[in-house]
Amino acid sequence: MKKIKDRTAGIVMTVLSLLLTVGVKTFFGACGPKDDGSWMTCHWSEQAVFMAGIALAVISVITLAAGRSKTAAGASLGGAALAAVTAFVPGIAINLCMMTNMHCHTVMRPAVIVLCVLIAVTGCVNSFLLIRNDRKNGAHA
Repeated sequence: MKKIKDRTAGIVMTVLSLLLTVGVKTFFGACGPKDDGSWMTCHWSEQAVFMAGIALAVISVITLAAGRSKTAAGASLGGAALAAVTAFVPGIAINLCMMTNMHCHTVMRPAVIVLCVLIAVTGCVNSFLLIRNDRKNGAHA
């Protein structure tokens, strides 16, 4: 039971990262192609979030595998930073559709922001707790 408790943050980050990665390509993805087959700008935002989601999933698995080590603390903090940056991709770093009632504005952007904030908070809290626990046990860097 203790091993599961030690890896809770890694499990949460992994699940959220996979939800972001799969979700942005399925149920909260960007708008589809235009009638002529070309893509709207929100498609490229979706692609960027998808790639960041893959990186977040890898970082989360590293956090999960590392348990309560300094590696887990560093991976958690790195995942938190990447998630924070990823939250700004749709609509800020890469434009979305011009009409604000489109799927990319109403579903994709809020879902990406919520998931990224949850990943970032989980990563920061995990990193803080691991570093605090490490110092409490007398293992100073």
